[in-house]
Amino acid sequence: MAARLTTAGEGAIWFWARITRRDLVDSCRHSIGQVLLTCRVPRERVLLSHYGDWHSVLNKFPHIPEIPGESDEDYTVRTDRRYDDFVDRLKAAGAWGAGIEAWPADLRADVEQGWESIFDPGNYGRFESWQATMHTLCVEDVVEAVRIQR
Repeated sequence: MAARLTTAGEGAIWFWARITRRDLVDSCRHSIGQVLLTCRVPRERVLLSHYGDWHSVLNKFPHIPEIPGESDEDYTVRTDRRYDDFVDRLKAAGAWGAGIEAWPADLRADVEQGWESIFDPGNYGRFESWQATMHTLCVEDVVEAVRIQR
């Protein structure tokens, strides 16, 4: 966020930026009593990312985009091979289990470079969920607030 946004702050506020109605309703079913905010925030204050693919970052693993037309089986074979190679490289460097800041520069650069596509909405499919994070939410950003009930 610090590198991509002009705003600054200590934390990150998380939002759905784009989600299907079905997935939002499902999410709300697990949030009874909470408040659902609808917000409109200028794009320059928001870091967009692909919700599902963000798990590559959270897990500190390479992001491996699907190839159009690729079968699930071929994708699994390709990702397993890439993950195994990555783990072998981490182990050979003595960095397996260490925080990413302790990885050799080449391994860190390799994995972080692969994450770049997660931040490009041009890579997201029509029905995929997007998430957004920002440093601060201003009262004027809130369009509606609804308590989630059964």
